[in-house]
Amino acid sequence: MRRNVNFTRNTSSKCVTARIRRGNELHAENFSLVDYKTWAAAEKAANEWLKTLKPDLPPAIPVKNRMTKRNSSGIVGVQLKHSIRRGWHHYAWQAFWPQKPGGICWEVIKYGDDRAFVCAAIARRLESADRNIIEQEYHRIKGTAEYRAILKSKALVPP
Repeated sequence: MRRNVNFTRNTSSKCVTARIRRGNELHAENFSLVDYKTWAAAEKAANEWLKTLKPDLPPAIPVKNRMTKRNSSGIVGVQLKHSIRRGWHHYAWQAFWPQKPGGICWEVIKYGDDRAFVCAAIARRLESADRNIIEQEYHRIKGTAEYRAILKSKALVPP
């Protein structure tokens, strides 16, 4: 697991910068080597500042299922993949999650755009690459409000 470090050494400015973002608001403070003399002392002061600040801040937003501006499909963990094989353009909706970074793809030409997108969304939600389970869930929700909500969230259409 990655260690969460909220400060960096700014060698050009000769200071340690401590920062933390909560509730879309950035809190930052600089700890200069002029005041603290050594990097270790400046980092210790930065850590102390963070310790006193954190209790007054709202809780961190979990990373899992967080929509970011990089997401262009409309659903976290679903992307439109494009490849060129033998001179032809192929598109597929791919679902991926931390335990399956390669994901599972649903070809648009084989399944149709809407079905491929919904199957990818289901695969992501279930975090399953078992096509039988995903197909069963697809047939269970097809035509329901849940199905329409998934399609409504789709932000891309393959060319």
